Amino acid sequence: MRLILWFGKLVSGITMLALLLASLFVVPRLFGVEPYIVISGSMEPAVHTGAVAFVNTGDRECQVGDIITYRLNGGDGAPVVTHRVVGVENGSYITRGDANEVPDLAPVEPSQVLGTFLFQIPWIGYLVASWRPWMAVPASLWLIFLNGTAMALEAASSGDGASDKKKKGKESEMEAADVSRKNI
Repeated sequence: MRLILWFGKLVSGITMLALLLASLFVVPRLFGVEPYIVISGSMEPAVHTGAVAFVNTGDRECQVGDIITYRLNGGDGAPVVTHRVVGVENGSYITRGDANEVPDLAPVEPSQVLGTFLFQIPWIGYLVASWRPWMAVPASLWLIFLNGTAMALEAASSGDGASDKKKKGKESEMEAADVSRKNI
């Protein structure tokens, strides 16, 4: 019985963790916040390698000192960079990674800016980077199977216990009836 309860709690915990992790990437997008995986150490120690950086896409107004995320060359398929604004020249931003000694080679045009850095969740990026879209269906089916198994086991074990309690309850009622008949 304890093993079944432990299994049920473990499955519930894994399910909650999976839902929490999935919601970390869905819910912020409803509010204009995009997650990006940090793959280099150029912003250490402010933004860690392997972290997921959350960027406010609604805030593209940058000031010196802000950490911004922008596309190189401004194109949709271009790589994304997260660096700190260290200066403004002719309406363009001069950026530099905190761990770098010199500013980036090319200034960043305002049209390249995707948003400003809000916060990070360290190390989660390593897990997310290893995830592949095709894994979603098997993982979902596995979670459904585990939850179904846990519920079936709990129902089966509580069903046996309930019928035992009913039997014991009826036996004591019958004993009580026998005792009351003897007293008459």
